[in-house]
Amino acid sequence: MISASTPNSATDAPAIPAPGATTHPNGAVWMVATVLATVTGALVPLIFNPRFYFYDDTAAGAYGIWYEIGTKLRGGQWPLFSDTGWAAGNYAAEGQWGLWNPAVMLVGLLASVASNAVVFTTIFKIVLLAILASGTYLVARRLGSNPQWAAVAGVAVPLAGFTVYMDAASWVTGLMVFSLLPWAWWGLHRSVFSRRNPAPALIASYLLITIGYVHGTLMLALLIVSVLIQCTVARQWKLLLRTFAFGVIAAMIALTVYLPGVLTASVTVRSSGVQNTGFLGIDLTGLASSAIGSSLPQVAGWWGTFSPVPLLYIAWFLPLLALVSLVALKRIMPQLVSLITFGVVSLALTLAPSDLGPLRFPVRLVPYVALVVVLFVAVVLSRASVKTIGPKRIAGVFTLWLIGLYLAVAQNPTISKAHLLFAVLSAAGLGLVLLVLKRPSWPVIRRAGLTGAAVCVIGVSLATSVLQHHYFTGAPLPDFHMADTVDQYKKPLEGTQGIAFVSGNPIPLRPAIWEESLLSNQWYLSDVQVQNLYSPILFAKYTYDLCMDSHGWTCDHAVDTLFTKDPTTGKPLVDLLSIDTVQVLKPAKPTPATELSNRKVPDGWTEIHRSDLSLVWVRDKPLMNTGGPVWTSSALDVSTVSNSSQHLVLHVSSNSGGTVVLSRLAWPGYDVSGASMAEPTRGYLVTLAIPAGAEGTDVSLTFEPPAWRFLVVTIYLAMAGGLAWCIAESVITRRRSRSEIRSSANRTLVKQ
Repeated sequence: MISASTPNSATDAPAIPAPGATTHPNGAVWMVATVLATVTGALVPLIFNPRFYFYDDTAAGAYGIWYEIGTKLRGGQWPLFSDTGWAAGNYAAEGQWGLWNPAVMLVGLLASVASNAVVFTTIFKIVLLAILASGTYLVARRLGSNPQWAAVAGVAVPLAGFTVYMDAASWVTGLMVFSLLPWAWWGLHRSVFSRRNPAPALIASYLLITIGYVHGTLMLALLIVSVLIQCTVARQWKLLLRTFAFGVIAAMIALTVYLPGVLTASVTVRSSGVQNTGFLGIDLTGLASSAIGSSLPQVAGWWGTFSPVPLLYIAWFLPLLALVSLVALKRIMPQLVSLITFGVVSLALTLAPSDLGPLRFPVRLVPYVALVVVLFVAVVLSRASVKTIGPKRIAGVFTLWLIGLYLAVAQNPTISKAHLLFAVLSAAGLGLVLLVLKRPSWPVIRRAGLTGAAVCVIGVSLATSVLQHHYFTGAPLPDFHMADTVDQYKKPLEGTQGIAFVSGNPIPLRPAIWEESLLSNQWYLSDVQVQNLYSPILFAKYTYDLCMDSHGWTCDHAVDTLFTKDPTTGKPLVDLLSIDTVQVLKPAKPTPATELSNRKVPDGWTEIHRSDLSLVWVRDKPLMNTGGPVWTSSALDVSTVSNSSQHLVLHVSSNSGGTVVLSRLAWPGYDVSGASMAEPTRGYLVTLAIPAGAEGTDVSLTFEPPAWRFLVVTIYLAMAGGLAWCIAESVITRRRSRSEIRSSANRTLVKQ
């Protein structure tokens, strides 16, 4: 017997408990067990690959951001905008810097004082997985699952293939928002349907949104809509208004985080069209084999046509769905409207075209599909399982298992040994679980019951993880083999001055190149300011001009572009960009023009380093004037009074008007007094038109993200509204409790 509830005599279905209202004396114990099992599972990859959690975007992107945030905070600065960051310096437009997120700020402070980047990142990601597991457990309990199946769900979701091999290994911002969504879900369900204080939901949602990863915010919006639909279907209008109020607060927060990016999109590389390239798209065949740990589905990516890791694996115990009574399932479906809605739309979005405007890679939403599937299994096995497990049910379980196994083998028949081992493990696990559930009266398993089944499921889940990492030791994304310790990032370009630019691509040269150069946001860990930083949005015309990728690497001929004279100003581009140090990397496919040995030192520069992998030139007389004037028309004379990332003051010393070119990108949001904005030079450098007769006056240039003051007010209003709601709810709850106590006391006196 699977469910602890009493079955109905007329059917084989158990009675249905009210969702979120069930309590269990060992609930806290099961939640602790869930976290401990999850941490154990998170340590498994490290047995086979100690750097598992430091792949790709984590190493090249996220860690550098955390380090820069912490460094700026310790220096008394808030990281809103940096002119020295060039295409990556508009933090508000990028969104993913977590400018409004106290948790991200704390992570940044800790990262900036950590000595080992790999160890710090590993610990942080394991904490995130534990947060994900505990939140999943709570959501499952809110939806009516018993503690045992809720624990199974809590352990299974962090072990799902995409979460392990993509988000945990590399795309850490995806893991951050995903780990918070179950907490927002639990808090929202608790606040709406139990009329409890909205503080947990508001806090979790605020942290999720302000991380700035748009896919997580979209899924939170879908969750809110799903709850609204459930309230509408049930005609619970007061609860609908409560959910709507929550949605308004969340929308105000999201507006502040994402509107700067929307208003800046016109100068970035973000796409606005809808197309399907098939890149990182999935199909139903891959999802249908998601119960097999060795399934390598057809997911086209940087690796080729088929994923080299079990990217769409969800959980090995999914065939246990055959134990669900359709009669009981039908009865509880009205209580699961939000779960079903969220799951169906998540699946539809996962199967969507590869590019939906600025949103790319629908495979990013696979974790949310996995979350819904596992929650559904946990809830229906708790609330709608059959009373008696007969031969037909057992046959149904193994039929589902066999279908998944066939599809897994069909997609990649070359790893037959792996398929055999995973098949034996899952078949044995299913058989053992069925035995425990079918024969609870046997002396050996009499005391085990449902607890024994849950322990078995969790144990096989962890064993499956061990087997997966034995065969698939790393993520399908690149390991750049960058240094572990922070001190090692200080060595490249050590001792140079001013802004540096790196021409070429270091990836084919790794790992030897890391003694001489760095990649993307790892430059934040260096004492050298470099233009080649990571940015998901970029400044289109600047990056096209220099043939720069989002990771900061360039074409081999970028150095030639730097030393080519601009036709408008007559100055070489390297001067207009205020570059004082140039590093040229060895081309992967050298030509006579790009071969390092044929590179001659430009006039006014000195070569300070040359090796088989790179050479470095420094300017004889460093400009050190990033953000300031780099060219003026012949009749104009200006001098710099003050210069910072967001504010520049120039003093005009001539009576004739003219134009001034500044070495800063023309992001939307600049405002000037004493002059006017002219058409950007080369399409991307800020250019000011100073009127005649301005002698002796100052020109002031200020940057704020578009609509910034309005957005700051908006997010503070959202915070104030959320706080007021929480306080009011607390006051009302206390008054209601006091009233109930007085009423109870009065009833007692009347009886006496």
